[in-house]
Amino acid sequence: MAGRSLKTLLCFFFLVAVTPFPAAFSAEAPSGKDPEQVHVLSLVDCLNIALDNSFEVKMARLDLLIAETDLMYSNAVFDTVLFGNIGYTEDKRQELSVFSADDDQVNVYSAGISKKLPSGTEVSAVLTDTRYWDNSGFISKNPSHNAELQFEARQPIGKNFFGYADRAGVTMTALAVKNSDLASRDRIEQLLADTALSYTDLLFAKRSLDIYSDIYDRAEKLYGSIKKNYQIGISEKVDLLAAEANLANRKADLIIARNSYRDAMESLKLIMNLGEDVRILPEEGLSFEPLKAELSDCLEKAFRYRRDYRINKRDLEIRGIDLKVKKNALWPEIDLVGTFSMNGLEKDFSKAISKTTVADNTYYFGGVEFSWPLENRAARALSRKASREKEKAVLAIKRTERRIITQVGIAYEDTVAYGAGREFTRRAMGLQSEKLEEEEKNFLHGRSGTKRLIDYQQDLLFSELEDARALLNHRKAKVELFRKMNIILENFEEVL
Repeated sequence: MAGRSLKTLLCFFFLVAVTPFPAAFSAEAPSGKDPEQVHVLSLVDCLNIALDNSFEVKMARLDLLIAETDLMYSNAVFDTVLFGNIGYTEDKRQELSVFSADDDQVNVYSAGISKKLPSGTEVSAVLTDTRYWDNSGFISKNPSHNAELQFEARQPIGKNFFGYADRAGVTMTALAVKNSDLASRDRIEQLLADTALSYTDLLFAKRSLDIYSDIYDRAEKLYGSIKKNYQIGISEKVDLLAAEANLANRKADLIIARNSYRDAMESLKLIMNLGEDVRILPEEGLSFEPLKAELSDCLEKAFRYRRDYRINKRDLEIRGIDLKVKKNALWPEIDLVGTFSMNGLEKDFSKAISKTTVADNTYYFGGVEFSWPLENRAARALSRKASREKEKAVLAIKRTERRIITQVGIAYEDTVAYGAGREFTRRAMGLQSEKLEEEEKNFLHGRSGTKRLIDYQQDLLFSELEDARALLNHRKAKVELFRKMNIILENFEEVL
C-alpha cells in the first residue's frame, strides 16, 4: 500500500515538472542584442510602408511619367513654329551689258510663324524685307526696300484627310499612355501581393517558433525532472538518455525555427526597403477568415478589374484606329494650296511696309497638288500589317479571357480546399489534445510510461504545426485569388 502511494506521489511530481510554462524562447524575445528600432506592424502598415519606400513603386511611377511624355511628343505636330532669316549678298561679277550694274548688294530680312491645325490645315504668315542697291543709274529707286506680307495655307483632302492621321496619332498615344498606367499599377499590385505573402510567412514563422519554443520547454523540464529522479535512483538510465536525446532534437528544431523567423523578417524588410537596424514584430496572429464569395462573383470582378484584360481591349482599340490610318494612307496625296501676299516698294522701309496693306499691291495663288506612287507598295504593306495586328489583338483578348477563367478558378478552388482542410487539422488538434489529457490521467494512475507521454505531447504540438501550416496555405491562397482578380490595389488608389 505504501509502495503504491509513493508511486502515485512520484507521478504527481512528474506531471508538475513537465507542465508547460510560458515560452522561454519566442519571436518577441530572441537571444542576442536587440536591434535599435523595433516596429510592431499590421499587414496594412506593411503595405503602406511598401508603397512609400519600395524601389519598385518609385520605378513604376517614373515609367508612367516617362510614358506621359510620349503624349506631349505626339501633340508636338500641332506646335506653333516661329522662324526667320537674315541674308546678305554682294555681287561684283562682270556683266555683258553696259547697262547692267557691276556692283549690287542685297539684304534680306524675314520673319514668320507657322502652325498645323487639328484639321490638318498648315497655315503660315511671313513678313519679308528685301533691300536692293546697285551702282547702275537706270533704277528709279536706289536703294529700294521691297516689303512683303505673305499668307499661305495647305489643306490635305486625300491622305491625312482633314488631319485624320494626325489626330489619330495623338489618340493612339493617349490610349497607349493609359495602358502604361495600367501596367504600372499592376506592378505595384504585385508588390502589395508579395508584401502580403511575405507578411504571412512571418506570421507562420512566429507561430512555428512559439510552438517549437513550447516543445523545447517541455523537453527541458522533462530532462531536468528525470535527471533528478535518476540521481536519487528512481528513474532508469534509459529514461535519462531518451530525455536527453529528445532535448537535443528539440534544440535543433528551435535553432532552425529561429533562423526561419529571421529569414522571413529579412525577406519582408527587403520588400519594404527597410534598413538593417529595423526589427519587425507582427501585430496580428495567424488567423482563419473563410472566403465568403462564390466563384461567379470572383470571375465577374476579375473581368471587371483585370488590367491585362483591359490593356488587351484598349490595344484592340488602338489597332483598329491604326488600321483606319493605314487604309487612309492608301489614298493619293491631294492638297489644296493657296497663297496671298501684299507688298510695298519704296526707298524707305517704313513707307514700304505701310504699302503692304494697300489692296492694289496684291498677289493671289490657288491650286491643287497631287502625288500618288503607282505601285503604292509601302502603303499597301503597312495596311496589311495593321490588319494582321488587329486580328492578333482579337486573339490576345480571347486568350486572356481563357486565362482569367482558368487562373481565378484554380485560385478559388485552392482557397476553398485549404479552408476545408483547415477544419480537419483543427479537429485533429482537438483530438490530440483530448488524447493527451487521457494519457496524463493514465500516467497518474500508473498505467502509462514516460515515452508514451512524451510522444503524445509531441503529437499535440506537431498537430499544432500542421494547423498553422493549414492557416498559412489558406491565407496565401486568398492573396493569390485576390491577385488574380486584381482587387488588392483598389483600397490604395488614394495613396497612389
